[in-house]
Amino acid sequence: MNDFDPQDDADGFIAVIGMAGRFPGAADIDEFWANLAAGTDSVTRETPQVFPGGAPDGSDLTYVPSRGRLDGAEWFDADYFGYSAKEAFLIDPQHRVFLECSAAALEDAGQDPDRFPGAIGVYGGSTETQYAQALSAQREQLAGVTEDDILLGTSPDFLVSRTAQRLGLRGPAIAVQSACATALVAIHTAGRGLLAGDCDMALAGGVAVHVPPKKITWSGPDGTLSPDGTCRAFDAKGDGTVASNGVGVVVLKRLSDALSDGDHIRAVLRGSAVTNDGSARIGFTAPSVEGQAAAVREAQLTAGTDARTITYVEAHGTATPLGDPIEIAALTQAFRDGTDEQGFCSIGSVKTNIGHADAAAGAAGFIKTVLALGHRQIPPSLHFTEANPQIDFESSPFRVATELRDWAPAGATRRAGVSSFAVGGVNAHLVLEEAPERPVRESERRAQLLVHSARTPYALRARLDRFEAHLAGQVHPAYADVAWTLQTGRREHAYRAFAVAGDGSAPEPVLAAGPPRERPVVFLFPGTIGPAEAWRLYTTEPAFQEAFDAALDSGDRELVTSVREVARGLRRPGDPVVRDAYVFAFEYALAALWQRWGVRPGAVFGTGVGSLAAAVVAGVFPLADALRLITEPTRSRAGDEELRRLVHSVGTQAHRIPVILGDGTWYDADMPIIAEQWAGELRDQADPDAALGTALADPGRVLLQIGAGSTLVRLARQQPAHTPAHLLLAALADLDEGGDALAALYQALGQLWLSGITVSWTGVHEGESRVKVALPTYPHERLPYLVRHPAEEARAAPGAGIRGTASEDARTTDEEPATGSAADGIGRLEADDRPADDTPLGLVLRLFGEALGLADVEPEESFFELGGDSLVAVKLLARIREIYPVEIKMRSLFTSATAADLAGLIEQRLAELDQDTEEGST
Repeated sequence: MNDFDPQDDADGFIAVIGMAGRFPGAADIDEFWANLAAGTDSVTRETPQVFPGGAPDGSDLTYVPSRGRLDGAEWFDADYFGYSAKEAFLIDPQHRVFLECSAAALEDAGQDPDRFPGAIGVYGGSTETQYAQALSAQREQLAGVTEDDILLGTSPDFLVSRTAQRLGLRGPAIAVQSACATALVAIHTAGRGLLAGDCDMALAGGVAVHVPPKKITWSGPDGTLSPDGTCRAFDAKGDGTVASNGVGVVVLKRLSDALSDGDHIRAVLRGSAVTNDGSARIGFTAPSVEGQAAAVREAQLTAGTDARTITYVEAHGTATPLGDPIEIAALTQAFRDGTDEQGFCSIGSVKTNIGHADAAAGAAGFIKTVLALGHRQIPPSLHFTEANPQIDFESSPFRVATELRDWAPAGATRRAGVSSFAVGGVNAHLVLEEAPERPVRESERRAQLLVHSARTPYALRARLDRFEAHLAGQVHPAYADVAWTLQTGRREHAYRAFAVAGDGSAPEPVLAAGPPRERPVVFLFPGTIGPAEAWRLYTTEPAFQEAFDAALDSGDRELVTSVREVARGLRRPGDPVVRDAYVFAFEYALAALWQRWGVRPGAVFGTGVGSLAAAVVAGVFPLADALRLITEPTRSRAGDEELRRLVHSVGTQAHRIPVILGDGTWYDADMPIIAEQWAGELRDQADPDAALGTALADPGRVLLQIGAGSTLVRLARQQPAHTPAHLLLAALADLDEGGDALAALYQALGQLWLSGITVSWTGVHEGESRVKVALPTYPHERLPYLVRHPAEEARAAPGAGIRGTASEDARTTDEEPATGSAADGIGRLEADDRPADDTPLGLVLRLFGEALGLADVEPEESFFELGGDSLVAVKLLARIREIYPVEIKMRSLFTSATAADLAGLIEQRLAELDQDTEEGST
């Protein structure tokens, strides 16, 4: 159990409520943890290089080129973020990866920035890459691109401002540049910004992605790179680190706010500090024991923790002979201010798994530690067999974690430190604590509405598949919390689906027929007796209960008792007054429930006593007096004159909502309806056909039956004015004995949400306090966008056009990238320049050869396997359009990538064009 007391300790602390990351061998943080727990080394090692006579004694030296690679880093979902293909090409891949990771972190946190009421800040930094040089070298092939365009797309200055702009974040956007301490300094800065009130939620992290991979020159055995490509932190054989790539972003919130908002708290950031070594060091690149120790101790003091309670430290741990001993000495000095105990604190370095991720290194260590706290396990630090002789572990508080083991806290709470130190003397240290226990709150509702949306039909299907896989075969959170997270913690996109979970079985999703649009809803009140199963709404839905009680408030005790017995199914409604009073209260309460859920009537119509419920909802009659029109003894035998007097005595008001009367007349709000008309409406059972015809006059309208059965909806479907564009819903039409009325209503609410109705999800969950849970994030549909430097193209062998492999959710789209001049190697091909083989296949073979610099191309060879990429493909498709009057989309090139297939597609399009021309002439 965690001894954290939210009431006493929330002020001054920061909650980690969301995370996302991509690291070598891991497309997300779940894969990252699996690799960490399994002790996986994710570094890629290439063929060893031999340097004859390179050693001081004249012997040969061997170097193994190694790096932590990030697969598919050039693949990007440009459309999701509103970028054209041309714009995507101009943005440094690491900026694009950071942007996608930021969006994923917000989803992991269950936060929709469009609906978040406060300011969201973003703090982060990146590394230097060669992408700007590649763009500049290719400027002649990039039509209309200026140096300013390249600067805006690649400069580290614009990493976070781009993220803020594309995600709609209104808080501070602060670029942090502190070399390999960047990410941890960004998290520290974000936490301070939250406590200062600069923002109410913050994204923080770092990214270092080199696409194509950065060319690293080995500087010899005295440099910082490990000769054999293995990072052995704290080990006697530790002789350097390994360059790596990665991106990590976390979402932070003031702990007090996160607790009150029911956020999914992954860990608590209790304190942090950033210092600099100053001049007290050998040189600019040398670390300092005093500076590092000061950062560690200051973070502990800020956190208000005793060093003895910290039982794990995620170290900087670069495995350099100088750096590791200094780091352990500094940590020991800081811990010794609080305890003399030895060997109680495990230590490790994520760099032994993935290498040194530069500006993202601190994010990797931070995310690793948060995951370890959540799993209550300490993963192994790899490649440690014998301690570096310069490190005195025996008398220190530390021992290297060499195997996965359960994390035993010192006391009741697990706490950890995370360090990140940078060239130039920057020292950052944070103190983390496991998340406070959250009480499990069961829901009284037997059904829950799960909603999903995406920008495209394919992404929606992928999102549903991810969600199903997430819930299958594991103990998942309460459906009520899952529903709340999906409803309020995801942006609402055009393609939608919903499912109603209720009986424990896997809910079957219902997909929308097309993109949503806001539509007016007509409430239809049938005036029919409701099923006893609907009474459960009274116990679970505060809005229904309040309205039902209010409708009967002016009735005597005998009537109210009788109505409640009818509602519970304890007696049959033999007395017409009791029956009408029940129907009125039931339909009025249902209307109130729908409105609490955000479904507002654009007009109302009712039959029988339903016309009275409609009139009250519209504001014609005061609710306090409406029951008199049912219970007045003279009503049942009153003539027209007496009924008019009764209506006058109750009093009518100017209605706020349009009303449709039984004769089909539409009365806009505030249009007077005289008492005589209402007397006739309440007395006569008019044929509803005319009124339904009026309601159907607008094909965009939704007709929602408020009450039992489906009489009015069934009649509406038979009207001449009914079209497939209308949406007709009778929520309680098929409620069987023992059925759940709430599940039936949720089915209708889901259909309304699919159609574009804005739902008040707080109203849906009224009466309960729900919490956010971690769920799968958006399945991006990615395409590769990469401009290579001419020198890189010259080095690249055939097939090197797309080095990274797309993640499992990478897809092409029907949107074609920009069509301007985008690559060299494809000159203008006029009609008289066509090859001797004047066929589509001959043209495609020649274009493939010229574009890829190949003397000979076979019909069955793939454009992409030969070395083509999206940038070259843009120009290729543009050239084809100049020769043939056909439109070939980028997606088609991915599915018709060989010269033969592409030529066949051109011939097919030409044939279709000829057929259309012939049909037009006839």
